[in-house]
Amino acid sequence: MGHSLPGLVHRLGRVVARDGLAQLTDGELLRRFTADRDALAFEALVWRHGPMVLGTCARVLGRTGDVEDAFQATFLTLVRRARTVRSGEALAGWLHRVARRVSVRLDRDRDRRTTREQHAARPEAVSGGANEWADWRAALDREVERLPEPYRAAFVLCHLEGRAQEDAARELGCPVGTLQSRLARAKERLRARLPACGVALPVLGAGTVSARLTTATVTAAVEFAAGSRVAVAPDVLALSQGMWKPMIALKSKVVFLALVVTAVVGAGGGSGGGPATVRADPPPARPDPTIEELKKENTRLRLENFALLQRLLRAEKALDPPTDDEVIKALPKAPPGAARDDIVIVKDKLLERLDPAKQHPNVGQARLRHQHWECSVYFTETVTVPWPIPVQMAKKRVSVVYIDKDVLIPVGGAKQ
Repeated sequence: MGHSLPGLVHRLGRVVARDGLAQLTDGELLRRFTADRDALAFEALVWRHGPMVLGTCARVLGRTGDVEDAFQATFLTLVRRARTVRSGEALAGWLHRVARRVSVRLDRDRDRRTTREQHAARPEAVSGGANEWADWRAALDREVERLPEPYRAAFVLCHLEGRAQEDAARELGCPVGTLQSRLARAKERLRARLPACGVALPVLGAGTVSARLTTATVTAAVEFAAGSRVAVAPDVLALSQGMWKPMIALKSKVVFLALVVTAVVGAGGGSGGGPATVRADPPPARPDPTIEELKKENTRLRLENFALLQRLLRAEKALDPPTDDEVIKALPKAPPGAARDDIVIVKDKLLERLDPAKQHPNVGQARLRHQHWECSVYFTETVTVPWPIPVQMAKKRVSVVYIDKDVLIPVGGAKQ
């Protein structure tokens, strides 16, 4: 046999442990890695997002040996920036953006190297490099990166990683309906932008990452996090080191430019030389409001606050169980001459759903909160039989009624 029994047992133990982490979210796995250097937690992240990262690198670089370098550099960048990944951003969208930028940078370096080699061999044979937009694959990843973060995260999880919508919604912490809405808007934007590049929105499938590449990536990441660079290839290390330098340099230039503009504006007119600066007259000072205007503004604010308080009270009241009076009114009418005593009501909420926001007449943008209650009413029903001899007959009964509670909860921009 090619593997010893202890080695097979060790590998089996890792698979079982990794499967036990499959129910954890990306944030939980990332916290375990940053806090405890949990190699299995990082390995679970590589197995979970590796196919998407590998596919992104391959769409930019093609099926070359550089794809694996870009793949490892992406996850090495995650090790470097694990503590600074924004809590509000899904890890899948973050990795997609980093993978594309790493691959584009590597592709440009490769093109420059190839151009120099061709120029040294045959200067007359050098031609312009292929534009990144010439390939629909690069165009797709570029447009995905331009999507707003909620749309990008939903698209990457469901269409680039092939995750089920329920799983993706749990990862993003939102209802399935909200996820479907984000997916629809993401695809609508991509369909509008990609035809401008001469391509249509393709259907992508998740690829596979070899166990060899996964093991090498996890080993390099864990050793790098521990301060060792032995297991990291020099090209991969250099690629991950240079990943964030252009962004930092750009931010520094923007800050420097803002300071220069502020200094120029502040010093404007102080020097005697140079052309005269034309200044616009300052706007006239607004007069102080009168007492009547202040009273009107105060009344308007009080009415707005009162209307907002009423809306909140109605929404909170809708969350309460049905009152006993509401349940008793929903009961079938008692027979003539019957009385009900010893009433006990048991209320169970069977369903609660919050629909996505949409336009409602006379309300504006609002979300419908729906509750479905099952109310079991236990009582003693006493019936008086007047003939031939007045007799009272009592019997224990139970009746079940169902009550729906719906309320519109206004959202931003709704009418008062």
